[in-house]
Amino acid sequence: MKLSKVSLAFITAFALTSCASNSANVDPTVSPSDSPTSASASPPETSFSAEAVAKVTQAFYDEYMNCMTTPPTQAAGQVGNWCASNNSNATPSFPANLEAGGVAAAGADPIVCAQSFPMSYKVETNASYSAAEKNGTAFVTEKFGASDVTLTALLTGADGKLLVYNIVCPIPG
Repeated sequence: MKLSKVSLAFITAFALTSCASNSANVDPTVSPSDSPTSASASPPETSFSAEAVAKVTQAFYDEYMNCMTTPPTQAAGQVGNWCASNNSNATPSFPANLEAGGVAAAGADPIVCAQSFPMSYKVETNASYSAAEKNGTAFVTEKFGASDVTLTALLTGADGKLLVYNIVCPIPG
C-alpha cells in the first residue's frame, strides 16, 4: 500500500510538471482568431505592413463574428450595434463611418455587407499598407453558398495601433 501512495505522488507530480511546462511553451505565432479578445492584434506602429493589415482585419472579423454568435449580456436587445461599437480592433469612429456608408439603411449588415451571415470568410493575401498615409486596405471574401462577396476593410494607424475605421461594401451590379 505504501508503494502505491509513493507511485501516485510521483505520477501526480509528473503530471503537474508536464502541464506547467506545456503552458510555458505558448506558441507566439498563434493567430488572433484563436483568442477571445484580439486587443493585441495590432503590432507596434514601426512594424505596420501589409501582413499587419491582414492580421488586424482577421482579428476584427473574428471578434465581430464571435460577438454576433455569442453576444455578451450587455449587448441584449442591440447585438449588431453593440458588436460593431465594441470591437477592440476598430477606431472609435468606426460605427459612424459604417452608418455614413448607408448599407444598413438598405437592410444589410454593414460589416458583412449582406442580410445574412456568410458561411465562411477569408482575408485575402493582397492587403496593402501606406506608411506615408498611415493607412491600409484589406479585402475580405465571404462565401454565401454558391456566391461570393468581396468587401474592403480600411485601416488606419493611430496612437501606435493599426485599427479598422470603415468597411466598404461592393455595389451590386
